[in-house]
Amino acid sequence: MTQDPRKRQRKLEKRKAKQKAERRELARRQSQGLVGQLRSASAAPILHCMAAATIWDQGLGNVLISRQLGGNVAFVVFLVDRYCLGVKDVFMNVVPRARYDRDLYDKLDEQTTLISLKPECARKLVEGAVANAFRFGLPPHSDYRTAKLIFGDIDAEACTEQYVYGKDGKPFFVAGPNDGPARCQQIMRALEDHTGPAGYHFITPLNDPEMNIEALADDDEFSEEDDPLE
Repeated sequence: MTQDPRKRQRKLEKRKAKQKAERRELARRQSQGLVGQLRSASAAPILHCMAAATIWDQGLGNVLISRQLGGNVAFVVFLVDRYCLGVKDVFMNVVPRARYDRDLYDKLDEQTTLISLKPECARKLVEGAVANAFRFGLPPHSDYRTAKLIFGDIDAEACTEQYVYGKDGKPFFVAGPNDGPARCQQIMRALEDHTGPAGYHFITPLNDPEMNIEALADDDEFSEEDDPLE
């Protein structure tokens, strides 16, 4: 049975109008910049809220929070160092759902075991790690202030889980591949200033015996920042 050309035309026009509206909405969000997009996304439905299992047994791992925005996804991946540095790195964006699935979620799922978290517990875990690191003069990654917009009105106090930070009751700094000598010295100076020489543990590249607090130069002071939780 041949479809009425007028009905077919109306369907095409409706589809084009919808596509045009979606393009306008996408352009509007992009014009806001990432800060504005994350702020707008903060009330959108949660898509994924996951944590890498390595956070629990190794002290370091990703926490993913994503929100569905029509055909797009707003997401933040926090690299959480539960033992010492709090939020060590941040990756965030707003992308089409297909790209999010292919280039982010599927790859994370392949690389590590992901554990589902309640949103309130994810926020409590991340903010607790940041607060713990700040106690020792260690601020979070510079993008944290923007990234935390993804939390929106998630209530961390609704989480009944209790998270432990540090290792064996002390900060434990494990230098990563991008932590050069100067960065390691800054971190160890901050730890030394706040805990004393015996108040923390550390592992530096190649267990370099010269990488100690006595080797720090005066110009390697750790930068002071405002409390990131305010």
